[in-house]
Amino acid sequence: MPSPQSAEPSTPGRIILTPPKSTGKPQITLTVMAGPEQGQVFKVSRPTTILGRSTTCEIVVTDPLVSRQHCQIMLGMGGISLKDLGSTNGTFLNGARVTENPLRSQDVISIGGTRLRFALEVSKDSEDSRTPKIDELAHKKLLTLYEVGNIVNSVLELKTLLSIIMAMAIKVMQANRGFLLLRDKAGDLKPAATHALTPAEAQAPYSQTIVDTVLRERVPVLVLDAIHDVRFSGRESLKALPLSSVICVPIWERENIVGVIYVDKAEGTTTFNEEDMYFLSAFANQAAVAIANAKLFDDVRREERLRTSLQRYLSPNLVDEMVEKTGALSLGGEKRKISVLFCDIRGFTTLTEKEPVETIVGLLNEYFSAMSEVIFANNGTLDKFIGDAVMAIYGAPLELKDGAYKAVKTAIEMRDKLAKLNEKWKAEKKPQIQVGYGLNTGEAIVGNIGSERRMEYTAIGDMVNTASRVEGETEGGQIFITEETFQELGNAVKVNKLKSVSLKGKSAKVQIYEVMGLTGPS
Repeated sequence: MPSPQSAEPSTPGRIILTPPKSTGKPQITLTVMAGPEQGQVFKVSRPTTILGRSTTCEIVVTDPLVSRQHCQIMLGMGGISLKDLGSTNGTFLNGARVTENPLRSQDVISIGGTRLRFALEVSKDSEDSRTPKIDELAHKKLLTLYEVGNIVNSVLELKTLLSIIMAMAIKVMQANRGFLLLRDKAGDLKPAATHALTPAEAQAPYSQTIVDTVLRERVPVLVLDAIHDVRFSGRESLKALPLSSVICVPIWERENIVGVIYVDKAEGTTTFNEEDMYFLSAFANQAAVAIANAKLFDDVRREERLRTSLQRYLSPNLVDEMVEKTGALSLGGEKRKISVLFCDIRGFTTLTEKEPVETIVGLLNEYFSAMSEVIFANNGTLDKFIGDAVMAIYGAPLELKDGAYKAVKTAIEMRDKLAKLNEKWKAEKKPQIQVGYGLNTGEAIVGNIGSERRMEYTAIGDMVNTASRVEGETEGGQIFITEETFQELGNAVKVNKLKSVSLKGKSAKVQIYEVMGLTGPS
C-alpha cells in the first residue's frame, strides 16, 4: 500500500488516503506582525499545524531564534489550542510563556523574534457563488470542534457519550447514517451506537469490507462512489441502500485501533470529500479521549461496586487483591480445597428469654464486630452470620497455603478475644457468653451463589456440613478439628485425640481432636 504522501491523486471510486491539500479554504489565519515574514498571512485548515524553521513544517518561520519545530496549533473538539513543542526559546501567548493553552481570536503568538496574530475568519472573496456555502460548512465544522467538545468531554456515562458522539457526527457531516463500533472483550468490533434519519436506514447493514479496510490499512477511508466502485460491487450491505459515498475513520488508543466511526450518504445527495474525511478523523481523535475517560470512569464505578460487595466478607488487603485480580463479581463456582470454621454461642436461646431485646442486639453486634476483625486479620473470608453462629472460610476466594493453620489460629484468637469481652460485659453487668468452635478441611464448591439480584459468596458441600456438625459436639470454649484438618496442620498444633463420634449424615464415625494450642506455622 502506498504511503499517504505517495498516494496517487484521487479519482471517482477510489479509497482516498492522501492528506487534504494545503490550498483548501482557510479556517483560521495567522498574520505575521513582526519578524522576517512580516506582512504574510498564513491560512490553516489542518487539524494540526506545526510552526518552525524546518521546511517540513506547515508554516515555515525563518527567524533564527525559532526552533526547527517550535510549536503547533491544534483544532480539536475541546477547541483551538497552541502547544509548545519543546522549543529552545519558548512559546508566548499575549506575552505569557505557555506550554499548552487555548487560542481565541485576536490572540498574539510570539516565537523567537516573530509575532503572529491569530484570527478565526471565513473568507468571502471568492467569485464562485457556491463558496459561501462551503465556507459556512467549514465554519460550522470548526465551531463543532471548538464548542461541542466541552459537552462531550463532560459526559462520563459511556452509553450516553457514544450516542452524543454519533448524533454530532451525523449532524456536522450531513450524513444519512452513522455507526460507532468498539472492540469488545474478545477484540471483535461491535456496534456501540447507531444513528440514522429513518428506521429503514438504521436497519440496513454497514459495509464490513470498508471497516476491514480501515483496520487492515490503519488509515481513514473515503469511498466517493459506493454503488459503482468495482471493489464493492455485489456487496449486500451496499445494495441495501443506494449510497453516494462513505467515510470510515479509526478511533485510536495510543497505537491501537479500538473502534471506528462510519458515516454514509444516500444517493442523490452531495458526496463527501477529502476534507470531510480528515475532519471526521480529527473528530474521532477527540472522541477517543472522551471514550477513554468514560471507560475509565465506568471501571472506577465497577471497581467501587465490587469493592463494596467484597468488603462485606473479606479483609481490606484481600479486597484489594481480589479487585486487582478479578475486576468482576458474577455467579458461578469452582471446586477448591479450603478450611471451614464454625463458632456458635452456647445457650443463646435461653439467654434471649432472660434478657431484654436491646441488650441481646447490642451484645451480638459487639461480639460479631470483634470476631469479624479476628477473621479478617487472619486472611479469612466471613461467609455469613447464621443467627448467633459465625461461618468463615480459608482458601477462597483467594488461595492460602496455610489455610488450615490460619483457621485454627482464628479460633484460638476468637476465644481469647471473647474472654476479654466477657470481662468487659461483667464489669458492665451484662451477661457473659460461651462459644464452641469446629473446623474441617477438604474440597468444597465455592463461589457466588444465588440470583443476579441477590447473591453471596459461600462454600457448599459435605465438608462444610461436617465442620458444622463437629462444632455441635463442643462445649463452651472448646475447639474441635477433624482428622483432615489435623493432617493438614502436622506438628503445628497441640491436640488431645478424642473418641470418634457419629455425626448426622455420616455413615462412618468421624475422628476429632481438641486443640490445646499451636506450636507455629506448618
